[in-house]
Order: sequence, then structure tokens, then C-alpha cells
Amino acid sequence: MPDPTTLPLRVVDALQDLTSVPAVAPEIHAPRPAMAASVEAVLERLAIWSTDFAAGSAPATVKAVRSDWAQYLTWCEVSRATPLPASVEQLETFLSAMIDKGRKRATVDRYLYTVGLVHVAAGLPSPSKDSDWPVKWKKLIRRLKTSGGHVRKQAGELDMADIETILASLGDSPRDLRDAALLSMASDTLCRESELVAIRVEHLHHNRRRNTWSLQVPFSKTNQDGAAPDYRFVSLETIARVRAWQATAGIEVGAIFRPTGGRPKVGGDVEEALLPQEVARIFRRRAKAAGLENAASISGHSTRIGSANDLAEHGATGPQIQHAGGWKTERMVTYYTRRSQAGANAMANLRALRCRLLAQKDQPE
Repeated sequence: MPDPTTLPLRVVDALQDLTSVPAVAPEIHAPRPAMAASVEAVLERLAIWSTDFAAGSAPATVKAVRSDWAQYLTWCEVSRATPLPASVEQLETFLSAMIDKGRKRATVDRYLYTVGLVHVAAGLPSPSKDSDWPVKWKKLIRRLKTSGGHVRKQAGELDMADIETILASLGDSPRDLRDAALLSMASDTLCRESELVAIRVEHLHHNRRRNTWSLQVPFSKTNQDGAAPDYRFVSLETIARVRAWQATAGIEVGAIFRPTGGRPKVGGDVEEALLPQEVARIFRRRAKAAGLENAASISGHSTRIGSANDLAEHGATGPQIQHAGGWKTERMVTYYTRRSQAGANAMANLRALRCRLLAQKDQPE
């Protein structure tokens, strides 16, 4: 019986829906014996891979790849281009067309990734691995810069001050108590939306010797198999808000953050939890009601960005922030905290030193 929580990838189905071009070129000249050498072999490999990929990936990942693949096939059909295998020139033309449509750098990166991913899965050489591709890619990047498509739009921040402002605006209704606990937990743990809605009562751990709390994050974007232990700090204030919400909602086990309509069932099935996309709506609605200027730009990542900047401004190192937020590398930490780091770089230090020297010089002897 198929897993009802697994989304189908539809890579092969989408290829078979094409009407004006063949799904795969009739003659495939594979450079290596390990690669597929016939249309039947390509479709068979893709069918097996699609099932495995969908079963082993997060629904959001499956949805993104499926959507990107559909965009590529739509362009192929309109352009009368056979999707598989694609040449370097075909990939460049496709991405150029997407840039002409106003696609941003992050979206173009995704298209590039998906087309290459399906090629490799099909047992075909990926055009993005060709020796001629780096030069083509530089041309595309230059076009993105010219069109403004290289600028990434970062979500608005929700730092500690913002969270305190929102919390001060909340009352004691069930929804207010839930949202207070959710915002406070998100600020402490830097959890993503999918990680927040997956939090269960049994994931909270109390260290009685130190009277501290932590949250176990069994699975995350960077720890999808749960092999790496991941524990996040939870403040006593956050625990108090969580307990207040639990008492009101009658939650003793299972998912903590649930819809407020009706009393939750005992047992806390995963279906009762909030959906990841609902987290962003809650954050945005609460920010707007509290009068925050950046409310329109708030997303489910806003507490993650805000807490990362709070840590950076209070002297935390890159690795410390990376550990606090469960990032796989420091690259995204640097990206999220670039504004905070601008006030603590070498030039800022030089100007501060100069100000101190001038102040000393002006003092009477």
C-alpha cells in the first residue's frame, strides 16, 4: 500500500504527456557503458528513480522538483526541443528564456539543478557537467546581474525585540497562547516551519541538575535520516508559554502546535499538527497586528533570520550560530547575518579606533 504522505514526482508521466516532441531522442549515444543507451532504458530508470526519490525526500523538495521539471517540459514543447538528452546549448537557451521571463537567481539555480538531476537519474550525461558549461553559465550570471535577477529577496527579520513586541500584544485566548508559544519556541530554537510543526511533547527534555530545557529535533532539512543528534536550547519563558498552551488545549502527548478549532484528540496524530505553510501566515498576521513595519515581508524563516542576527550582534561566532540553527555549513549563516556583520567588520573597527584616538587627543593633559 503506498504511503499517503508521499507525493508522486511524475517525471515519467510528464514526459509521456508531451505531444509535439519525443520525450527522449530515439538514438542515444552514451559515452559510458553504465549510462542508458535506449529510450526504454531511460524511462525504466527514471520510473524507478522517481519512486525512490519521492519516498526519500521531503514533500516540499518533491513539489519543487516536480514544478521545475514541468516548467522545463513546457518550454521544450513550445520550442520543439527534445527534453532528454539536452545539449549545453539547449540548457543555455532554456535558462535564458526563463531569465527573460523575470525569473530570479534562486529559481534559475533550481531549474539548473533539476534538469541535471533528471539527466543523471536517467543515466544520461548532464549538460551542466560538460566542460563547455562553465563559460555558458558565466554568460547567464551576467544576464541575471544586468536584469536584476541576481538580487535575492530576503524575508523580514523577527529578532528578540520584535518577538517581545508581538508577545506583549497577545492576550490569553487559546489562539493567543498557542501563537505565543510558537513564536517563542521559533525564536529560541531557530527551527524551520517544518521542524516547528513536527515538535511533539516528548521532544522536550528537562535537565534537572541545571534546570534547563532543550528540544530534540529528530529530523531536519540537514539531518533527514536522523543520524546526527540535534538538540536546541529552550528558555524557561518559552517552556512556561508552551505549558500554558498545553493546559488550555488539553495536550498531554503528541504534536504541540495544532489548530485551535475544537479539542485535540488524545494521542496527537501528525494530522492534527499545523501545516508548515500555516506558520508563516501566523507570524505575518501577528507582526501586522503588533504594528511591525516589516510585517508584509515576514515569512516562516523570519525568526530564524532574526535570532541568527541577534547571536551575531552579541558576539557569537559563525560555527556557534550554525550549531544553534542546525545549518549544514556557515554559508547560509553568513548570508543571513551580512547586515549585522557589516557593523563589526575591519572598517567598522578602524573607524571606532580612530574615534577613540581623537577623543583621547582632545582631552586636556
